[in-house]
Amino acid sequence: MFQQAFWLAKKELKSQWIGIALTLVVTIFFALLTATLLDQSVRKLFGSETTFYNHTLLDIIFIVLTPSFAAIFMSRPYLNIQAIKDDPFSKRMALFRSLPIPLTALSLSRTLIMVMTLIIMSLGFYITVTFALPDHFFQFLTPREYLIFILFWFGYALVVGGINPFIEYGTNGKVLHIVPWVFIVGFLITVFIFYNLVGQGIVETVLILIKNHGWPLAVLSLFVGVIGSYVWNKLLTIRLARRDYL
Repeated sequence: MFQQAFWLAKKELKSQWIGIALTLVVTIFFALLTATLLDQSVRKLFGSETTFYNHTLLDIIFIVLTPSFAAIFMSRPYLNIQAIKDDPFSKRMALFRSLPIPLTALSLSRTLIMVMTLIIMSLGFYITVTFALPDHFFQFLTPREYLIFILFWFGYALVVGGINPFIEYGTNGKVLHIVPWVFIVGFLITVFIFYNLVGQGIVETVLILIKNHGWPLAVLSLFVGVIGSYVWNKLLTIRLARRDYL
């Protein structure tokens, strides 16, 4: 089953190379912006100088943007509003369901596409951020702590991004375009409430927790990410078995 799912996932990713390339370019652009904000953040938290920067934007990048790395968000279904009516993902799944492919293999292939896309975009994002950071950054945050920071947010992106295959293939085009906006509004409210209660941004809080606790945070985040992806895969399998494609 895994070999069949992996073959199908790899074949689909190859057919979407243009969307992947465009998504990677946009991801790298955001990475350059992130490097500046992240440097300002650690200088404010762990340096002696007083630095003012847009902590809300930094929170939005990590809380809202990084989970979107699990989707090829510069592909046509995401950019074309006509997808609400055409529902291309449902049509593709209807075709797959007509073929002699086990349901579990279909579901697993969707999750593998999500994971592989997330890995590609995350590598592009964090490698760009790392090279764009100034040398003095690692005077405030050690390479080990920086790696923990990356793994923590990758685990977070995995658990939240894991919902993407379910939305794409378990719902319809209208939900595909509505959910991201609901997600953005919900997390903007969360960021606002968190800052007013705690007095600092969410990314700032994570950086301090990493300084104090280290590797357990990364391990816990990755564990939750794997479990979350597994749960979403099972829910997608159930949904595909019950869905009417007519």
